[in-house]
This record gives sequence, C-alpha cells and structure tokens, in this order.
Amino acid sequence: MKEEKKTRKAPAFQLYTDDFLAGTLDMSQAEVGQLIRLLCHQWNRGSIPVETEKQQRLAGGCVSVDVLAKFDECEDGLLRNIRLESVRTEKGKFLQSQSVKGKLSAEKRRLDALERQKQVNQNPTAVQPVLQPDDQPEFNSPSPSPSPKEDTKKEKALSPDLEAFRLRIGAMVRRRHDTRWSSKEIKALKEVFELNTPEDDILLVEARYKSKDPYLRRDAMALLNNWNGEVDKVRSGLLPGIGESRAGGTLSADLNDYL
Repeated sequence: MKEEKKTRKAPAFQLYTDDFLAGTLDMSQAEVGQLIRLLCHQWNRGSIPVETEKQQRLAGGCVSVDVLAKFDECEDGLLRNIRLESVRTEKGKFLQSQSVKGKLSAEKRRLDALERQKQVNQNPTAVQPVLQPDDQPEFNSPSPSPSPKEDTKKEKALSPDLEAFRLRIGAMVRRRHDTRWSSKEIKALKEVFELNTPEDDILLVEARYKSKDPYLRRDAMALLNNWNGEVDKVRSGLLPGIGESRAGGTLSADLNDYL
C-alpha cells in the first residue's frame, strides 16, 4: 500500500483557459482536438512518441506542424509540452504537502484517541447490583425487569487506528466525538476501513466536506455506505472546493468535457 501511494499518478491536470485559448486561437477545430489528445497522452505516459505514425494514431489523424510546435524535444529524445510538465510538478508538490499534513494530523488523532481510551480504562464505571430483600419473595419484586444483556454489555474498544478513522468520519458529518455509534455504523466503519483507501484520497474527501458543497452527506451511515462513490467524485477532479480553485481560470481536467 505504501508503494502504491508513492507511484500513484494524479488522474487530472489543470487547464488554464485564458492561456489555452490564446495558444490555440489560430488553430482549426481539428488541430485543437489533436492537441488535447496528445496532451492527455503526455499526462498519462510522461511524453508523446516521436514516430509520426504513432502520433497520428493517438491524435486520430494527421498531426499538423502547428500542433507539434507545442511539444519540445527533451534531453532524452522524447517530446513534451513544457507547460504541462510544470503543471505536473506543481500538482506533485501540492499532493506531497497534503500527504504530510494528513499523516501528522492522523497521528495526532491516534494519540488523542489512545489518551482518551487510557482515561476510560483507568476510571471504569462501577455497576452496583440490585439485591432482593431477604424477607421479600422474588416473584413479588417491585423492581422493573432487568435490561437485556446487550444493553449492559461493555462496548468493545476499537483499535487505535480504527478509532482515529472513526473520528475523521465523524468530523466530516459534523458529529461530536463523544457521540455513541450504533453497531450498524461500527460495522460499516470497519468495512470501509478495511478498503485501505489511500491517504491522499481521504484528504481530498475531508477537504470536500470542509467546503460549501451543497451536496454533502450529513449522516455517517450514508457517507460510509457510499464511500467508494465519494472517493471517485474527488478523484475525478470535477468537484469544486477540494484543494484546487476553479474560479481562478481552471476547468475540469476530464478532457472528454471539451471534445
């Protein structure tokens, strides 16, 4: 899992509309499509091929001289759009900084959870049994029926990592940290925890739930039951308010939106 986090590539990149429009103003509609497809290939593979035949397959037809002028030959002999590589570098630095912050925050929450659990273990609540008077028959006892075993059974403590994850989910839906979770919620929490969602994706989900997005889920059970869908939303880069400004001239990185 750690190796996967190191090598996982960002699925999207920023498209600066003013610069893109200015740079393609004298291009035909077909040339703009060629450029977009080649940029997508560079983002996924790191470069575009130098062979004309391969370029044509990627672009879906002949590639004009004006389009190829947008790509420079690098020291390794491969073609790249320099501006796109600068965007990749900025994206990598941002994700790395968010990852470090997330790890520090998660460690702090884990230590806080351990401290709270330690205090609970040191101060257990004593339950005094209700004794029947010696001279009173048991069947005439005025006391109410005893509660079912599951109501008086001591709740099993969660592992430190699972407890830290519970607090993170609770914070997303604005739940107090001392609010008791139902058995169904704990079961759903464990199932999501076992998915081993990459820390970067969890950070993006947390960032979205700190935004003013009107379509956020406000219930822990609803969030857990739809966890994979929430992760897919922030991975796509199509949602505002998750770390990258869209008011500053950026559009969806899903280039199918522009074809």
